[in-house]
Amino acid sequence: MLRGRYELLWIAAVMVAIAWVVADRLSIMALGREASIGLGIDYARMMQIGLVLVSVITALAVAVVGMIPFVGLAVPNIVSRLMGDNVRGTLGWVAAGGAGLVLACDIVGRLIRYPYEIPVGTVMGVVGGAIFLWLLFRRGGHA
Repeated sequence: MLRGRYELLWIAAVMVAIAWVVADRLSIMALGREASIGLGIDYARMMQIGLVLVSVITALAVAVVGMIPFVGLAVPNIVSRLMGDNVRGTLGWVAAGGAGLVLACDIVGRLIRYPYEIPVGTVMGVVGGAIFLWLLFRRGGHA
């Protein structure tokens, strides 16, 4: 039986569930401090909760899986451009898109120099860097 530090992912799953619950308030906070206070959000407290959630989920994922560059930068921005800024509505799409992108990079890394493997972090660094530059230099259709 393979044993690793995968037990830590249960803590991350609980934190993701909490993030799902507070996602609407985090979306309102994206409107700015004054607007969120005007809509009844305790801005300072929600900022603390959001920072703790993001930092704990990220720390646990990196501790278990390792560092995979650009996946947390490219995928959420692509989903946000396609579906808008509603955190609750896009959270599942971001998770599925990130998993799909990492899986695709892993498959490419295994096929490029068969029977040897290129680490998924290396392939993701190249692909994610290209995606990030495309997002950076692409002209927006609106705004």
